[in-house]
Amino acid sequence: MATLPSPPSDLTPEQLYLGHLRHIDAAARHSARRRHFSADETDDFVSTVRLKLLDNGYEVIRKFQGKSSFRTFLTTVVERLMLDYQNHLWGKWRPSAEAERLGHAAMRLEMHQVRDGLTFDEACEIMLMNERVEISRRELEAIAERLPVRNPPRRILGEEELAERPADGETPAESALSREAAQRKREILELLEQALARLPAEDRLIARMRGDFQVVRIAKVLGLDQKPLYRRIDRILKTLRTDLVDHGVTADEIAEILAFPESDEEEGS
Repeated sequence: MATLPSPPSDLTPEQLYLGHLRHIDAAARHSARRRHFSADETDDFVSTVRLKLLDNGYEVIRKFQGKSSFRTFLTTVVERLMLDYQNHLWGKWRPSAEAERLGHAAMRLEMHQVRDGLTFDEACEIMLMNERVEISRRELEAIAERLPVRNPPRRILGEEELAERPADGETPAESALSREAAQRKREILELLEQALARLPAEDRLIARMRGDFQVVRIAKVLGLDQKPLYRRIDRILKTLRTDLVDHGVTADEIAEILAFPESDEEEGS
């Protein structure tokens, strides 16, 4: 592997790094503020920038050619690292032009709906309860109407589409059984909605999200510690199961509607 040339300076890459560490942190925090990162997200990005600049013996710093000031070079590097950081966390999602024009609350709302796949109600609960945005639900509704990207409704706790039409080749008796099964499923889902409504607001939100997301994703979106969240989810599910059993739902029926994403692992287990 060819050795990269040293930057045009009397200082070593390490000395350049240490001498500009304050500017590196300031540039990273400025970039994070422009994107309305939370305090935790900002700290994580600053740490990421520091590590990237240290990687492979200051490889990024060694690419400095002296065509601009070193501070300008670092600012450009930080912006490129921000794009990589966002792509790593969120894929290729970016706020729409309309969301950017409408401001911080619009971008957070769109982020939760588009990036995180939440419904409008779930996004509102997060913003009003966890993020403490200084805006009313009515104002969020007005913003949502103006955002160009609309998410389809998410499935709740493993709910599947109900087949309303007979399958090809189905006999009348089989069709009747299918309709009865579909009706029973609707009844159970209604009981589940009632059970969810009896939960505290944040527990209800966690239960709904668990139908589509792994625990690590829920913890990140809601700003919760991951390990205690596993125990909390267990308690929530026990409450829901007890409620459903009390209303005549069998264990097999409960297992069918409380379906979760696969490949979820508790850290340290």
